[in-house]
Amino acid sequence: MAQRVVIHIGLMKSGTTFLQGRLGANREQLASQGVLFPGPTWRRQVDAVAEFMGGADRPAGSWEALREEINQHPGTAVVSMEYLAMLGPAGITRLAESFTSTDVRIVVGVRDLGRCVPAMWQEVVKNRQTWSWDHYVGSIRAREEGGKRFWRQQHAGQIVARWAEILSPEKVYVVTVPPPGAPAETLWDRFCEVADIGPENWLEAPRFNESLGAASTLVLRELNLRTGDLGLKEYKRRVKAVGKHLMPAHRGREEPIGFVVPGWLVQESTAIRSQIQRSGVHVVGHLDDLTPCNVPGVDPGTVEPAVLLEAAIAALEATLRQVERIRPRNP
Repeated sequence: MAQRVVIHIGLMKSGTTFLQGRLGANREQLASQGVLFPGPTWRRQVDAVAEFMGGADRPAGSWEALREEINQHPGTAVVSMEYLAMLGPAGITRLAESFTSTDVRIVVGVRDLGRCVPAMWQEVVKNRQTWSWDHYVGSIRAREEGGKRFWRQQHAGQIVARWAEILSPEKVYVVTVPPPGAPAETLWDRFCEVADIGPENWLEAPRFNESLGAASTLVLRELNLRTGDLGLKEYKRRVKAVGKHLMPAHRGREEPIGFVVPGWLVQESTAIRSQIQRSGVHVVGHLDDLTPCNVPGVDPGTVEPAVLLEAAIAALEATLRQVERIRPRNP
């Protein structure tokens, strides 16, 4: 039986990719401390959680195999998947009942909403949405269209309260993402505190899902508008792959998405912090870390055409360098 099961449920854009990469790159070091991060790759956890949540086209038995390995491990086991944050009461109960350990710890990473808004806009654009920047921000305020999805994924107060109510506050740990300028290891150190992971010479993980600049995000949005005829699989292989793997290389040559926090978002953030505090859960870090930050950069609506052209050419060049041969279409 596992001594402890740590389930990291996100939230999205709260350092999840960094934590998952660090855990995956250090499986051997973690194992030396009795910590299991099931592998051999993170894809195994993706498939298992997707099957648990009813996703189609996942290897049958993925969840059961993962659950069995964790329950047979004598130390600490860690699972990380941000989609779990959106589970309802029945799913939360079923997840907790899947593990025999009495020490189940739910880790909720929470980032200030000021940085979340531009991060989430580019994330939805990477996943085929075509909302403009202004439309997206407006929908968050009005809780319409993309805004509804934003709050399902980012309303930390509601998410934390739901998990605490079903499992008890003692099992839920909010890990706050430190503000800009904090030491690089702060988030990792806070996660390790919850998981009881000791110090080590940790290996750095390859960087995945890096941010796009404002111009590249706009170029990707335009590609989404023009490729609506592609099936989902083809979209992921062609368009999303360019946005995820090639466009980030241009980030240093363009401005990031800027955002000045409006008063209504400050009010939302204050209410969320109060809800987390009232829930009685553990807080690792400081609730003051959740004060919304202005994000330096450019308003996407003001990006000059020449800057967009440069970002588009950079994306085309990077794509062509990946292609062995251009073949003519069949007549």
